Amino acid sequence: MKNKPIIIIGAGISGLTLGLALLKKNINVQIFEKEKEIEQRGAGINISPNGSSILYNLGLEEKINSLACKPKNIELRNFNNGLLLAKQNLNNSCEKKFKYPFFQAQRKDVINILFDEINKINSEIIFFGYELKEFEEKKDHVSIKFNNNDKIEGSLIIGCDGINSKVGEVLNPTATSKFSNIIAWRGVIKMEDLSEKVRSLPPTIWMGNEKHFVHYPIGKNNLLNFIGTVRKDAWLDQSWHQFGNKEDLKKDFGNVNSTVEEIIENIDKPNKWGLFDIKFIKNWVSRRAVIIGDAAHPMSPSYGQGGNSAMEDAIILSRLISEDNYSKNNLSYFQKFREKRIKKLQKSSLRNLKIFHIKNPILKFIIHSGLYILNKIIPLIIIQSSWIYKFNAFKVGIK
Repeated sequence: MKNKPIIIIGAGISGLTLGLALLKKNINVQIFEKEKEIEQRGAGINISPNGSSILYNLGLEEKINSLACKPKNIELRNFNNGLLLAKQNLNNSCEKKFKYPFFQAQRKDVINILFDEINKINSEIIFFGYELKEFEEKKDHVSIKFNNNDKIEGSLIIGCDGINSKVGEVLNPTATSKFSNIIAWRGVIKMEDLSEKVRSLPPTIWMGNEKHFVHYPIGKNNLLNFIGTVRKDAWLDQSWHQFGNKEDLKKDFGNVNSTVEEIIENIDKPNKWGLFDIKFIKNWVSRRAVIIGDAAHPMSPSYGQGGNSAMEDAIILSRLISEDNYSKNNLSYFQKFREKRIKKLQKSSLRNLKIFHIKNPILKFIIHSGLYILNKIIPLIIIQSSWIYKFNAFKVGIK
């Protein structure tokens, strides 16, 4: 461990969070990213208290507060008639109950503050334009080869390389994915292009028939992020992500909801993702290899926990790794410790998706009425999410 660095594959949120956490423990680490530069996609990300506690404990409190929004409220509404089903005071409740805020930010801003903090400590450990080709685990190290034919050796390889993880392919060669019959549209719009009515709306979830649409302000740059999911019979493209067009987006969400129509009308280049069901990935670890985040447990976006759970993974793993205390048992324990929570998060995300997409009019009436009535009595959203938000990856007992 002392002579060879830990090798992280991927400079996204999970890889950079892990790299920073290890650096702060004075552990030798290097990060390799296949793209030519740090990610600059403008999509939004929810950082709930279980995620903001991580950023704060990494010393990034001031930076994230300067770049992200703290939404006061969140609303759930009927997509077709606009009826308010539930409204929750979000940040006062979060900071009072969980001690940390709820942020909504641009993904690239979160990545950049992690990247900048790493560079402040050591500006020579992140390498761009390095796509993993193959690796081989040895008794006392791992041998790694990249597509540019460069070769390195490390004490450990950690795959933070997303849903199509090269590290994950080696650990789970027979894993398969199946289209979930759901696609997700995403986009970012300048607030100045929207009416005052839409600009003044809080983060809102519009619940429709086999679809839902979410929008919220992100960052301090006067931008609105949206994500809309809708049922589809097929996904014909080989890639899980592709550029979409406004006309197809209108077909999926237009002609019913004036707020959604206005948002769609002002988007330049929508993107769309096919959401795939990946049978729960069996192997997250081997002797000298680990996968975390989307590489280990892809998650439906309907609970906003993909990025947060990836940061949790990074901190828990960093706590189990040290120069003087590393073994295969630690890695196996990492998977054992995380699996129960991750499975519950995945099930909760899928449950939310089903509730948001209910088509049966009787079930819809029952559930929407229940949301409306319960919201008058209790802080429904906070109570439902309490088990998620109270998790502190730095403080939770792991042994």
